[in-house]
Amino acid sequence: MRPALAAAVTGGVAVILAATVFGAFLYHSRAQRDTIQVTGAATVPFHSDIVKWRITLAAQVPTSGLKDGYARVARDLSQVRRRLTAVGIADSAVGVQPVNALPTYDNYGSRTGYNLQQSLFVVSPEVEKLEEMALNPGALAAEGVILESSQLEYFYSKIDSLKHALLGRATADARQRAEEIAGGSGLHVDHATGARAGVFQITEPYSTEVSDFGVHNTATRKKEITVTVHATFEVE
Repeated sequence: MRPALAAAVTGGVAVILAATVFGAFLYHSRAQRDTIQVTGAATVPFHSDIVKWRITLAAQVPTSGLKDGYARVARDLSQVRRRLTAVGIADSAVGVQPVNALPTYDNYGSRTGYNLQQSLFVVSPEVEKLEEMALNPGALAAEGVILESSQLEYFYSKIDSLKHALLGRATADARQRAEEIAGGSGLHVDHATGARAGVFQITEPYSTEVSDFGVHNTATRKKEITVTVHATFEVE
């Protein structure tokens, strides 16, 4: 083949390859541009089915009354256990911590005695029964048991299944929003090219509380769980 002809052929092939690559680049760029990004959300109300009751029993005694103080706290613990058993709460649901003896002092720095504290918690699906005891401490007080602190925390045993279902709803909401946006431009929403879920926000009903790290409110029995899904769809 003559040098001039070979050069012409080589140049022609180069032009064709360049055009092919450039065309592929344009197609790829256009395909990337023909997408729509939306954020879907879903909220579901639910009721907790597990309650955790945290209690602190306490007794203040003089310096010489430590032995009597331990006996008093032990008696109070027995009374609480007895009341729980009476309403049908199994003893295995009760967790007990050791007694702490915290020294007390007068204004001059002299030790005056001890504040004995014993913490325990009860975890049970018997939500109504524990609420009844916690919200009416007078029955225990009538037996000489004073609760220094008392707190209820609420949880849901099927929270993982609820989260999975909520992600599906949020994704469906994202697609619906994409179709509403694209429909106004005469476009058709195709398959999703990517999706990213946000954190779950578990709050009390009608709450505006949100956090970048998620919220898990345990203070109320009635709750709402919310999640967002950031999705990208191809449109044509």
